Amino acid sequence: MNAEQFDEEWAVFRRSSVSFLIGLVFLGQLMAPAPTAASEPTLSADMGGHAIPAIQVGQYYCHDFDYPRIHCFPTDARLEQAVAAYGAGPLATPGSASVAYVRVFQDASFSGNSMYISADYPDLDSIGWNDKISSFYGLNNLAGAFYQNAYYTGLVYSFCCNTQVTYVGNVYNDMFSSVQHTP
Repeated sequence: MNAEQFDEEWAVFRRSSVSFLIGLVFLGQLMAPAPTAASEPTLSADMGGHAIPAIQVGQYYCHDFDYPRIHCFPTDARLEQAVAAYGAGPLATPGSASVAYVRVFQDASFSGNSMYISADYPDLDSIGWNDKISSFYGLNNLAGAFYQNAYYTGLVYSFCCNTQVTYVGNVYNDMFSSVQHTP
């Protein structure tokens, strides 16, 4: 083998090796485990004091002021009574146990099932709210953000300071998969 043939074969080997290594890196990223809920508290929910699966929360009117325990009610009026008694909702006072930063609704114009949210939810599917939010209002002059995907990834819809959104729009309707309070 002459020097020119050796240089050519060496170049082919290097290109193949680099391609192989790049492929391994991408494969590693694809095979990496998805974020887990290991560090997240175990969520629980109740309806009138009776345990329900947390995934059913999106079917009722709820609040999470005892996070990670979520309390649900059969009607909006019952939820509003509980929120008023708790002192944590739209008129929260300093020193309240929890302060809601957003209230979400299943339908446009603040209708349908709803939930007062005071905690961050990296995966709304865990409480039955994945891809269900059509309207919302911010609360207590606090800011937050909805994300297209779980674990705060994808498109972001930020809100601040008592924003009232009667319809999130066709692009964002029924698209949010995580939500968090932001500074």
